[in-house]
Amino acid sequence: MKRIRTKCIVCLSVTVLLVLSALALTGCGKSVFGLNENTEKRMVIEAKNAQKDAFFSVGSLEVDEGEKIEISSDLKKGSVRVEIIGMPGEQSIDKLPEMDGEPIITADLTTTDGCAGTVAAGSYMLSATCLEKATGTIQIEVKPAE
Repeated sequence: MKRIRTKCIVCLSVTVLLVLSALALTGCGKSVFGLNENTEKRMVIEAKNAQKDAFFSVGSLEVDEGEKIEISSDLKKGSVRVEIIGMPGEQSIDKLPEMDGEPIITADLTTTDGCAGTVAAGSYMLSATCLEKATGTIQIEVKPAE
């Protein structure tokens, strides 16, 4: 009887350890793909084990006369496509903005890639798509054109 009880305790202990290990490992694999900073002049995309085809769209960057949009990447792995899309000048609270406009700037970024473009003054939306499983950050900033 003592031997059966000891075996049950050992089996129960091993089972508890396996369950706790499985729970700990699931926390390590969490995937993140989104913005961790969003202002009118700066957006920062954060990717942590972001899965291929993950995407989001947000707005809006405000570009004034004599400014440009600069995109820089600090990805440790993977690839992300960033698109800057012009938003219509007049918007109504009763109507959703058009999200399928043609991109003004498109950049497929890996590691420390970057690009910049001078655009007309106005409001712009950001669309980001994970092309390959990615980890790292991407900065989108509105800066004075030189």
